[in-house]
Amino acid sequence: MAKDTIASFYKFTSLKNPKELRKIATEKAQDLKLKGTLLLAEEGLNGMISGTAENIEAFRVFLGSQKDVGELRFKLSYYDDVSFRRLLVKVKKEIISIRQDLDPTVETGHYLDPLEFEKWYEEGRDMVVLDTRNDYEVAMGTFEGALDPKIKSFEAFTTYIDEHLENFQGKPIVTFCTGGVRCEKATAYMLKKGMKNVYQLDGGIISYFEAMKQLAKEGHWKGECTVFDKRKAITKDLEPSSKQICYVCLHEMRGEEVAEKEGPGGEICKSCDAKTKASQGLRQERGKLKAEANQISRKAHLKE
Repeated sequence: MAKDTIASFYKFTSLKNPKELRKIATEKAQDLKLKGTLLLAEEGLNGMISGTAENIEAFRVFLGSQKDVGELRFKLSYYDDVSFRRLLVKVKKEIISIRQDLDPTVETGHYLDPLEFEKWYEEGRDMVVLDTRNDYEVAMGTFEGALDPKIKSFEAFTTYIDEHLENFQGKPIVTFCTGGVRCEKATAYMLKKGMKNVYQLDGGIISYFEAMKQLAKEGHWKGECTVFDKRKAITKDLEPSSKQICYVCLHEMRGEEVAEKEGPGGEICKSCDAKTKASQGLRQERGKLKAEANQISRKAHLKE
């Protein structure tokens, strides 16, 4: 039996007091022994949490009972181990950062059901399939024939669109991401720039996997899908990846690239291991210098 039920969810909705919601949501999540991350902002909420199935459902009901939140759609998956090490509930400026004045509740791309999207593939529909995720996520897997914007962060997606506007004329454009939240803002920006026939895969890659699994179909996904918990990636069957993946950079590692010792989050590549150790060394050196400065200050104070 699976040890952890993992729920991913988001909703764009006006939160009048995200700080107060942070307080009560943290208390409730702690009472239910949940772990994971919940981001809150005036524009809405975005979370990925884990715990028992019963407690996950209780938290969904609790959040949905808050008048500024309302009904929430939880996408569920399962893991035979602990998915997150701690609980983090934060208030931020955006629940997914793009640094643009956008409101998906006012304007966003058309939602395309995963089964309809699969039908478009089977029909050979003349369309542009656009990945909105970061380069390391695309490297793990993507849809057949999808465009890779080759971005390091989601904030760079707007620059990609600005530089390639002419390439998207005349065809329906279907965007996709892991769970759907990035596409809400990606398509809002595309529409703001005057693009037409803009769609987003409803529920993201996860919902597509679920739909294909229910129909026992292979689908048009190639590879695996990066996720942001201890699994690091999942297969099309929604099972944890068996690949060796660095928990820091989330790149797949070859045998010679794996560090000799695991880090706090599991297997780590030699490059990230070296950077982590160098960063730790700098912090220790700064701490040492600060301690020495404090000691000198105390001695000077005693002499006065």
